[in-house]
Amino acid sequence: MKKPRYDLALIKGLIKDGSWSATVTAMDTAVELGFDEEDVCDCIVNHLEETHFYKTMESEKKPGLMQDVYRITYQNERLYIKLQVVVNAVVVSFKEQD
Repeated sequence: MKKPRYDLALIKGLIKDGSWSATVTAMDTAVELGFDEEDVCDCIVNHLEETHFYKTMESEKKPGLMQDVYRITYQNERLYIKLQVVVNAVVVSFKEQD
């Protein structure tokens, strides 16, 4: 069984503490789906579980930096969420799953 690169509990804790950011792309696609920053936090902190883990992949923009990908259905939307930890938690992608 594949395991995430980053501890999901750590990511959830960082987000709860406000130690997180989202890329412009992640927030743009979240807003297109009708979600705001509070929804992004709620989805990840209160609904995302280890069982939603899909894969770990290398960053397309920063080679060497790894990102964990999760798939979850949240508020009737099938989402593809990419997360990484640099210093803070970073929501790289929050979009509709293809």
